[in-house]
Formats: sequence, C-alpha cells, structure tokens
Amino acid sequence: MAATPQSRATPRFYYGWIIVGLGFVTLAFQVVFRFSFAIFQVPFIQEFGWSRGILGGAFSLSLLIYAVSSPYIGSLLERKGPRAIMPWGCFLVAVASFSGFFINSIWHIYILFGIVGGIGLALNGFATNTAIMPRWFVQKRGRATGITLSGIGIGILVLSPMIERMIDMWGWRMAYVAYGAIILLVITPASYFIMRDRPEDVGQARDGLPVREEEKNPAEKAAEETAVDKSVRSVFLALKGDYRFWAMMFLYFAVGFNNNTIISQIQLYFVDMNFSMASAALVLGTVGLLRTVGSISGGWLGDRLGRGWGVAASALLVNLGLILLLLIPFLGGGVLPAYLFAVIYGLGIGGMSACGSALGGDIFEGPTYGIIVGFTEICYGLGGVVGPPLAGFFYDYTKSYVVPFSLIILFIFISIGSALILQKSLSQQPKKSAA
Repeated sequence: MAATPQSRATPRFYYGWIIVGLGFVTLAFQVVFRFSFAIFQVPFIQEFGWSRGILGGAFSLSLLIYAVSSPYIGSLLERKGPRAIMPWGCFLVAVASFSGFFINSIWHIYILFGIVGGIGLALNGFATNTAIMPRWFVQKRGRATGITLSGIGIGILVLSPMIERMIDMWGWRMAYVAYGAIILLVITPASYFIMRDRPEDVGQARDGLPVREEEKNPAEKAAEETAVDKSVRSVFLALKGDYRFWAMMFLYFAVGFNNNTIISQIQLYFVDMNFSMASAALVLGTVGLLRTVGSISGGWLGDRLGRGWGVAASALLVNLGLILLLLIPFLGGGVLPAYLFAVIYGLGIGGMSACGSALGGDIFEGPTYGIIVGFTEICYGLGGVVGPPLAGFFYDYTKSYVVPFSLIILFIFISIGSALILQKSLSQQPKKSAA
C-alpha cells in the first residue's frame, strides 16, 4: 500500500528533543554559574573578610539585571529568534567567569557577577529556554520542559562538587578561569550550531507529529506574527487586567525568593553546623540530583493530571523540606537529616519549576509568550533580589536563618493558591491542537 503524503511527512526523529538536550546542557552550565556563588562566597569571606550581606547584594544585583532585562530580551527573542540571541548569553557568562581571575575588590564582583553575568543569564538561561518550549511541544510540553530544566539539577549535582574540587586544588581564581573556558569553547559554539528557531525550520511540526498539507508555510506564519505588536509596553497593557497574569507573577516571585535564597545560603548554613566544605557541597549536589528527578517526574505528572496540580503538590514538598531544614540544628545536625532535606526539597523545587513553566505556556502561548516569560522573570528576579541579602543581613544581626526561611515557607503556601487558580482557568480555555 502506497504511503500517504501525511505518513511520508512523519519524522523518524523529532528535532525538538535535540533542542531539549541542548537546553539541558546549557542550563547546567549557565545557571550553575549563578548558584556556584554560594561556593565562592566561602573563600571570598576567608580572603577578603566581606560580610554575607554585602556578598548577598552582588547575588541580588545579578538577579535584578536578569529580571529587568528579561522582558526586553523576550521581545528580542520573538522578533529575531533564539539562534540570534542565545549564544551571546553563553559568551557573556564565559567572559564574566574568565574575568573572575582578576577579582580584588567587592565592586569587581558586582560588575562581573552582577551585571555581565546577569545579562548573560537573561540571554540564555531559564527564561529563554522555557520560552521556546511552546514552539516545539504541546501535549508533551511538561515532559520536555522538565527534562530541559533538569539540566539545572544535574549541573548542581555534578558541577558544584567539581567547582569545589577545583577551588581546593587550584584556588578560586583558576577555578573561575577553568569554568569560563568550558563555557566559551564548548557550550557557546553548541548553542549557535545546534539551535533552530522553530520545527518548521527542519521541516517538522510540534510534538513530532506529521506536517499537514493544510498548515501555513513558515513564511505565512512569520508574516502573521510580524503583524503582532511585540513591544514590552503593549504586551503589559494587554495583560494588566488579567488575574491569571498576576497569579503567575506571584507564583514566580515565590519560586525566586525560595530558590535563590536557599541556594545562595545553603553552603554557609551547613558550614555553620560544622560540615566540611566538601560535605556541604555534596548536600547541594544531592539537591541538584533530586531536582532533576523532580523536574522530569513533575513534568510527566503535570502532563497527566494538570500542571497547576503539579505545582501545588511540588510546593507542599518544598515546604516539608524547608521545615526539616530549620529543624536540623535541633536534631543534633548530622548527615541523615541533611540528606533527607536534600531529597524532599530537591524533588519539590524540580517539580514546581517544571510544572510552573509548562503552566505558563498552556495559558499564555502565542507570539508574545517570550515577553510574558520575561515579566514572570521580573518577579522571579525580584524574589532573588530581596531574598539573599535579607537572609544574609538577618544572619549578620541574629546569627540565625529562622526568620527568612520561615518567610519563604509562608510565600510557598500562598503560591499553592495561585497554582490552583491558574489550573481552574485552564478549564475555561479551548483545547489547543498539537500540530
């Protein structure tokens, strides 16, 4: 029996999974550049005597630059395409890491890590890699997003102990140089040569389904999207009265406040409890491993049950982990409660990020989605701007993290309500075709 045009168009392998793999590797190196600041803080404090609050300000500046620039980079992403902008993000992070060799003053950290690194992560980081997922996936969006974001967890698992080991062997300056070399020579070229803007660029349709003859060709689609106003101002004006937009904004603020505060302070938190640098880095690495499991399993669960429900269930795990984290000193310390925290918390933050990102694509998918992701990253970044220095200053004055960690728990509980509101709104939307 002769093959039909539709069956002949069925791809043997869907290129979207290559995009997922590229995002996985890229996020591992890009995002761990930010999170590794928790490891570098220890030698900074030892060598220069800088306070945790001052160092937390550099971390927050990175989040602020990332957040403020994200909507404009999202607009650029939608107008120029991922391949035109994302490799530059890797290049800037490589420059910031290389230049870490010359750090001798606190303002060096604010410029390199805060400004240059912040822009690099905005160009090719969480926001841009999740913003392109709806271009490639519909029905499998949760799984694809989860696998992509699991690169962050694998990066924390593998690269954080690697960075700690490089600091131990070569010193923190050469560790920065070595890390920058990997990003410049491997990740940056891969981001350029492998990236494609849409499945139509390789003759495929979303989710790897057959290309239908009645579909518009890429030129027609591009012409339609060009007619859409993709300015940051017009998109905000169109969304400011939409309750779903603000529910999503709070959800991302809570995630940003949680993730960046905990990851930026956790190395110091365990060192305070007489963990060695290596042992504390292994706990952080375990968080990364379980974040990977949580991203993939949470994405799959969100595809099956609804992404809002996935966010809510994952948020409950996050808070269970945080409560245990606060109780560890009262349990006498030790590795068992520390690793139990890492398991519960890692699963929670992985599932929450994967389901939350896919949920945004379900609700706001369209030619301005990259800009909308940029707005969510403003709130994520705001959480990161407020959280780490707040935690650092509370510790400087009270020698305790009880207040900032308890505030995170409160925000995560409220975010469960936001997730359920967004889940309910999905039932009022017409179901989208996968192709």
